[in-house]
Amino acid sequence: MRIPPKFKGCLTGVVVLIVVMIFFGAFFTINEKQQAVILQLGKPVRVIVGNRTPEEIAELELWMAENAPGVALSSGAGLYFKIPFLQQLHVFDDRILEYDDDPSDVVTRDKKHLQVDCYARWRIQNPLLFLQSVQSVYAASSRLDDVIYSVLRQEIGRSDLIHIVRNTNDPVGIGEYVRLVNNVTYSDTTDGSIAMTESGEVIETIRMIRIPPGQGREVILSRVTEATRLMTAQYGIYVVDVRIKRADLPIANQQAVFTRMQAERNRISTRYRAEGHRMAQTILAETNLRVDSISSLAERSALRIQGTADSTAAAIYADAYESYPDFYRFMQSLETLDNIMDANDEVVLGTTGIFQYFATPPGSMR
Repeated sequence: MRIPPKFKGCLTGVVVLIVVMIFFGAFFTINEKQQAVILQLGKPVRVIVGNRTPEEIAELELWMAENAPGVALSSGAGLYFKIPFLQQLHVFDDRILEYDDDPSDVVTRDKKHLQVDCYARWRIQNPLLFLQSVQSVYAASSRLDDVIYSVLRQEIGRSDLIHIVRNTNDPVGIGEYVRLVNNVTYSDTTDGSIAMTESGEVIETIRMIRIPPGQGREVILSRVTEATRLMTAQYGIYVVDVRIKRADLPIANQQAVFTRMQAERNRISTRYRAEGHRMAQTILAETNLRVDSISSLAERSALRIQGTADSTAAAIYADAYESYPDFYRFMQSLETLDNIMDANDEVVLGTTGIFQYFATPPGSMR
């Protein structure tokens, strides 16, 4: 029986279509950002992972030998084959994924309420275990939400507020500004306080806060990451790290905290100004003392010089009087006239008395 040409063309087209469907259904590619699991009638037959370290491959092979014997393991991107229609392909992301959920209320050990907003970075480490336990990224996010906030609440509940907001173990407390003042020193005391002293007298004791070893935000988050990593390993998930994005006080408490912080800053600034005023008065007093000392020394030197000059002048006058007594009396008479007379005064002089020198011929008066 001959097949009509038109039916023969249709049959050829159907065969070509089936061959194309089989070809494209049999071959598939996995790129650098993907990993996959191949199921046959619902059972895993092959696992394809991305680039892994030799240690990670060895760990994955050990797990599969114990929990999925007979399942083949491949790694790296490339072209792969599966039986069309009989085997199903499940592709997962091989990149680092981000978990970020809404803030949650937690309570610290010192009874402080915080709104903590955290995030985490994670990846699918074991795609077969991930498929068997959570199956999708959305379901994995729900599991991470329960695990991360459970561990975070537990760790924060063991720590005080200052351990969460500070990253260093250095002591902190009000009054550290006294380090700027040269003549004020402080030393640690056994009760964790700072005693500021001046001239041997304790003027104030300031309570210092020192974060104990094993505390601080970085240490807390490291413990949270380790605990979360252990708890999520049963889902084939590897948690890279957990971080706190924000840790805010509830809105009802923020204004009271800000007011207290403002009052504390004002108190410290007042102490700054008081310390500066005290230092200014000290410097001014020392300067005045130095000025008085310099003035006294200068005045004493001036009086000494003046006394020496007067003594020298008196000696010169005495020598001049002894050498020329007539001239000296004449000069004294002129000075006396100059002191007692104005420009329009007239003087009537006798030939005796203090002005006798004018009526005596020069050189005859003794």
